[in-house]
Amino acid sequence: MHVLIVGLGGVTATFRNWPERILALALARRGHAVRAIGTHDPQRPALAQRSETIEGVAVQRVRSGYWPNAELAAALDAGPRPDVVHFMHPRNVLAAQTTAWARKHAIPTVYTWLGPYHDAYLAPDREHPFDTPRTYARLIWTRPQLIRRWLTTLNPRTWRDQLRNYRLHAPLKQADYLVPCSEFEAAEMRRLGLSQPQTVVPLWIDRTAIDATPLEPPQLDLPRPWLLFVGQLTPRKGYDLALRAMPSILRAHPQASLLIVSGINHAERANVEQISRELGIHAHVHFLGRVEDAALINLFRACDAYLTPTRYEGFGLTLLEAMAAGAPIVSSNIPVVNEIVRDGENGMLAEYADPESIAQATLRLLADADLRARVRRNGTLTLDQRYSEPALVAAIEAIYADLLSARR
Repeated sequence: MHVLIVGLGGVTATFRNWPERILALALARRGHAVRAIGTHDPQRPALAQRSETIEGVAVQRVRSGYWPNAELAAALDAGPRPDVVHFMHPRNVLAAQTTAWARKHAIPTVYTWLGPYHDAYLAPDREHPFDTPRTYARLIWTRPQLIRRWLTTLNPRTWRDQLRNYRLHAPLKQADYLVPCSEFEAAEMRRLGLSQPQTVVPLWIDRTAIDATPLEPPQLDLPRPWLLFVGQLTPRKGYDLALRAMPSILRAHPQASLLIVSGINHAERANVEQISRELGIHAHVHFLGRVEDAALINLFRACDAYLTPTRYEGFGLTLLEAMAAGAPIVSSNIPVVNEIVRDGENGMLAEYADPESIAQATLRLLADADLRARVRRNGTLTLDQRYSEPALVAAIEAIYADLLSARR
């Protein structure tokens, strides 16, 4: 089978667990001819090459832009002609033109949205999407809707944004099959009125790279317990909640260290410093900046608890990475996350945006060695039973096969 995967970052040599790469390489290993089209960005080394072959997958990168996109048109016409096109990401600027091309050539399309609240038209506050009402009526799905919106607003300054709205959402409406990555995403798609056939297929990760990483304990001269935070310094990732949980944790463990792994956002870094000083925990907060993959895996292995008090996740791949490396997880009890983490079994769930609940869940882990061992062990079982690559990629293949059979 010839499969074309169209994303944004797409398939790269360095970001091993991006969803497009995971799916593309898994299909290639099972004998399919896989091509991936993503966006070109000369400022980002992973996306700087126009074309390359990565573990059997032919990768092309084109200008990031809506229709008409001459680079995308040339890449699509260069072939080979796919049997199916699989889109990923809610802000996929390449999807509208590719959908029109696929419909012209009678090629079925599949869409994995990867987090509905990453869509700013649906969730106006993407950093706190559960704190504000979603704007379902704002989305534009069809050309008649677009024209009515133009005629209603009569404001040329908004027409371009409405056209962008349509170009982002029409490919989802026109897809032949939907493959949400969570039950929550599936429910949101139904709420949006999308009536195509759909099957939930979770994401998965490249466990072989984690398992093959040599065990090298981090050389950090810092007192324990080590509490690890990994992610962007944005409100959505909940770094502020991890900081505000520290005073309660420090009352029971006065030497605890909060280790922050993140590409530095200077504006938010200043906020981290301010919160830390206000709470009197500055001496316990340690920035490690960006770290290489192997170093991050060994931090997961070595930490006493992995804190991820996120306010929203499209899926939560770092939870799977942490489980694969044996990190005891403390996360937020929010949709999607609570499909992965089961409280007291393979991790701990804290109440949404509640620093004291985060602290208490962490203290339970730190106080109970048997509990830590159980969540580590069950994390491995979770990956084996619910996020196994052979089972999940077979589910994707079955969807493709059904579409092709129906089309014939």
